[in-house]
Amino acid sequence: MKIQFNLILFTCICIIGVSTLSCQKETIVETEIITETIIDTVFIPKPENVTRFILIRHAEKSSIGTDPNLTSEGDVRAENIAHILSKIELDLVYSTNFNRTLQTAMPTANDQGLSITNYEGLDHDQVIDDILENTIEGKILIVGHSNTTPNFLNTLTGTLDYTDIPEDEFDNLFIVDLRSIGDSDVIHLKY
Repeated sequence: MKIQFNLILFTCICIIGVSTLSCQKETIVETEIITETIIDTVFIPKPENVTRFILIRHAEKSSIGTDPNLTSEGDVRAENIAHILSKIELDLVYSTNFNRTLQTAMPTANDQGLSITNYEGLDHDQVIDDILENTIEGKILIVGHSNTTPNFLNTLTGTLDYTDIPEDEFDNLFIVDLRSIGDSDVIHLKY
């Protein structure tokens, strides 16, 4: 009886340990500037058999109008994103059809010789399905909003771990290496 109890206890401890390891949160790398070392070690090389999603929220926007443009700080951030991603050969660039997201995506798309594919803000499932159907093992930049970026993250990771990004945060960059929906690794960069 004691042996059975110990075996059951050992099995439960193993299950809890494996569950804890498999539920590990994202890796967060916080830095003011994403350095060449971070680019070389985090972005390059991409693991095999994954589709890499790079998710960002649009850069700083003006508070004027219903479809505001980027501020001068936002323009600088958009150029920084293009520089950060310049060593990575992207396959696709997605953006909603708003000035702030298009202006954030444009420097990267121009730098890489890519056109921007527009998507509707709430069509994240359709965008992911299209990418996985047509661009397996590719590298895709998706520029979104404070609510759409977490929606993409939740869909890709198969979780509800990501909530809306605060309105005053424009410095989040997420790298999701996806093997299949729910089977992914997430790196969260702050720049």
